[in-house]
Amino acid sequence: MTATSADVPAPLTRFVGRERELDDLARLLPATRLLTLTGAGGSGKTRLARETAQRVGRSFERVSWVDLTPLADPTLIDDRIATALRIPERTGGAPLDAVIGAIGDSRTLLVVDNCEHLVDACATVTETLLQRCPHLVVLATSREALGVMSETAWLVPAMSLTEAVQLFVDRAQSSLPSFTLTEANRPAVEEICRRLDGIPLAIEFAAARVRVLPPEQIARRLDDAFRLLSSGNRTAMPRHRTLRATMEWSHALLGAREQALLRRLSVFAGSFSLDAAETVCQGTMLEADDILDGIAALVDKSLLVLVTSEGDARYRLLETVRQYGLERLAEADEQTHFAHRHAEYFLSLLEGPGLHVYEGELSAAQLARLAEEDDNLRAVMAWAIAEPSRAEHALRLADGLFWYWYGSSMAFPGGQYREGKRFVEAALANGHDQDSVLRANALSALGLIALATGEWELSARCLADALDIARATHNRAHETFAVTKLGATHFMRGHIGEARQLLAEAQVLIAGRSPSVLHAFVYFWDSWLALVTGDLQRAREVATMQIGLGHQTRHHSVRGHSNTIMGMLETAEGHLDEAYTYYITAITHHLDPEDAWGLMLDVEGLARLAVARRRYSDAARILGGCDALRERAMIVSPPMAHEQLERLVTLLQEKLGADAVARLRAEGRTLPLSEIVQIACDQTLGHTTEFAVVAPEATMAATPEKAPAVAISATMSATISAAMSAADSITPQPDAVSEPARLRVLTLGPLQTFVGTRLIEASMWGSARPRELLVYLLLHPQGRTKEQAGLALWPDASPAQLRNNFHVTLHRLRKALGGSGWIALDGDRYRVDAALLEEFDATRFEHEVTQARRALKRKQEGATQALDQVLALYRGDFLDGEPVGDWHVEYRDRLQILYLDGLMELGQQYLQEERHRRAVEAFRRVLARDEFHESALQYLLRCHAALGERAQGVRVYRSFVERLRQELETEPEPQTVRVFEQLLQGAEVPA
Repeated sequence: MTATSADVPAPLTRFVGRERELDDLARLLPATRLLTLTGAGGSGKTRLARETAQRVGRSFERVSWVDLTPLADPTLIDDRIATALRIPERTGGAPLDAVIGAIGDSRTLLVVDNCEHLVDACATVTETLLQRCPHLVVLATSREALGVMSETAWLVPAMSLTEAVQLFVDRAQSSLPSFTLTEANRPAVEEICRRLDGIPLAIEFAAARVRVLPPEQIARRLDDAFRLLSSGNRTAMPRHRTLRATMEWSHALLGAREQALLRRLSVFAGSFSLDAAETVCQGTMLEADDILDGIAALVDKSLLVLVTSEGDARYRLLETVRQYGLERLAEADEQTHFAHRHAEYFLSLLEGPGLHVYEGELSAAQLARLAEEDDNLRAVMAWAIAEPSRAEHALRLADGLFWYWYGSSMAFPGGQYREGKRFVEAALANGHDQDSVLRANALSALGLIALATGEWELSARCLADALDIARATHNRAHETFAVTKLGATHFMRGHIGEARQLLAEAQVLIAGRSPSVLHAFVYFWDSWLALVTGDLQRAREVATMQIGLGHQTRHHSVRGHSNTIMGMLETAEGHLDEAYTYYITAITHHLDPEDAWGLMLDVEGLARLAVARRRYSDAARILGGCDALRERAMIVSPPMAHEQLERLVTLLQEKLGADAVARLRAEGRTLPLSEIVQIACDQTLGHTTEFAVVAPEATMAATPEKAPAVAISATMSATISAAMSAADSITPQPDAVSEPARLRVLTLGPLQTFVGTRLIEASMWGSARPRELLVYLLLHPQGRTKEQAGLALWPDASPAQLRNNFHVTLHRLRKALGGSGWIALDGDRYRVDAALLEEFDATRFEHEVTQARRALKRKQEGATQALDQVLALYRGDFLDGEPVGDWHVEYRDRLQILYLDGLMELGQQYLQEERHRRAVEAFRRVLARDEFHESALQYLLRCHAALGERAQGVRVYRSFVERLRQELETEPEPQTVRVFEQLLQGAEVPA
């Protein structure tokens, strides 16, 4: 007998898309007892549950639908279910008992819709029904999981862009039958669907507006989504009639602390880290631990989306939730305060140690970290220039952001400089009366943007103004920087005399100063100027100083640019093999920070070498790649370099023909950076073999929006390594760097964790779970996935809860240790960085006890002492007193057995050596851990007999027998009794 789906409410609109989700749910539902669809308001939980029930209903004897939306009293849930099952109303007896009796052993599907406002009561009722009705399956919908054992929580995903567009078109045609999707309006429709995060309810509301607004206007008005997106459907549930009502419903279910956190999180644009949330959102009502717990709760309630990046947890508010939060923030009169905190947090990232050019360089990891905050940085920029009173923040941002824009020019082709220029100009306009140093930094930033993009007149004016301020304020570092960059601007303009004068002044300014990146700027431009003007001896002297500086600073760009200049110099002197070595060495240093300027110079230099080696086809392709790279990063070459390039192209045209050069150059423009670098660095460039011109190979797809990581073959890596060794031999290796603090974790007994000599106090962990995760990872040095860790630490959590719990705990762990570097991510496995681990006593104990026992059996000299010493590591049982999961029991028992067996062997060895006092101590330690260890007792009695300590032996024996009788209700073994009797008789007890 099969059920029909008559009890499932019939839909009034066509179901669009979600085929993959329906297939997954249809497979999953028969294999589980409780399947809960979770997700944000309007994400389509109810509709998916309805379609799933329709699809699988025939495999059940009964299908019943229970809508809890109108219910406010949790005690009425039982009655609501009884009504849905058509159970007659009875006097006396509990409704839930009637429900259980009606379901019985039948295979029943019970769909319970909209549980979120009664989640605790729903959990209790559902658990009871599942326990009492063995063939019942429950399909629930809720903003958060019910938390019942064996529950499978399934987060309803956002619609794909294709499905979202289909839904928009379908609902738009219901509202306006003449609506069609065209090439003209498709971009606006896609933007609407993206901005609304693929939420079906919001998309339906937006589609209904096509009656009065075209998609382009709807997209433009989405910044005020709540006013725009209201439904004319009077028959819909009240909380689904407008987007605002949906949010009001979700918001009302939150506690006061969760409401405060939700509105404060709305100041973030895009995603944010846990560190950022803790720093920005703290204040009245919320401490750091409140924020972490609150974020976990908001994820569980589907108001916050968990995303990950390189293993670190990041979170994002759906756009509609963020807009609602901003309204609430304004109502609470907190918007000004938390927007300011938001700006200060991201300014601190830009102004932090190592993020300013004078102190170091932006590494690839730092650039990636800032790239994750790109939306937040843009929001802070907009905030900073919105009011003249924020001019100080704007000028500080202008200084810090330039180096991020410069470093990320490969990732954001051209856009960073265009947007940056507008922002810095606005900041300077608002900050005309601000602190002169801040203004000088912003002027320098604008001057550098103009220098990179070829606006040399603007660059010269800005840098000259910055130089005037630096001199007036006696800021030597800023003066050196401005003088150097102003000299570079004149060099780029072809004003050689002015450039020579300014760079000579810069050399004087850096004389006697400690080595820094400032020196590198001076050396680079001075050596290039000397090279262009034919002073090759000076060019070599200055470039050699820069190579030495690169070794001292370990600064990628310094080392890269110094090798680039040496490559130019060796080419000018006709030393092609040496030039090749320097260029590919430079490329290795320019790749890590993705230094577009340096890569362009390197690849152009290798193109010249290819021509010199008569590799004309490769040279043309390489030049095409340079063209794309230059345009991508908005880099302009100086006039003299442009003239050299034109001469190179003319030579290629003479050799190959203009059409062939144009074709090969066009091919090179379409190749990804990785392939251009591969061609340019091909080790055959280091030989004099002439290659014939060949037809161009099949081109790859056009360069994507973000250039892929450069993958270099094993052969290429070997070539580059050899080249680096050759170039590095010019100068001494850098001085040794002091060792970082290392980690010590003691788990045998009370858990203690040290970073260097600093003990991490309990208050720094936030809870016991981060300590537990640390030890779990230490026991698996090869690494563990978050799913494996989840099974150990959160065995009953749903997949969504597990991900959130893991990343919150990982965040607390890294914070307690003092940084993210302690926990490495290899593929999908997390592990403690072995290079930073000094001691983990559990694995050390296991290894050294095994080695010492083996040495004892072989009667090796010093084995007894070695075993005694290593057993002293055992301060107590593994993780003694820590509130940890059952996963640790296996390790605890194994280590305890190893300890006791080691003590027994140690005691017996001391007994054989007639060192009875030491033997007594060993056997007593065994009995302290295992009070019913009769073999230890027997050996202890023998020791007391040998020492003539009959009274002590009698006390030990009688105490043991009393405990044995009281706790185990048994008698000692016969052998133990015989040993005791021999002790009483004063006879010698045989070993």
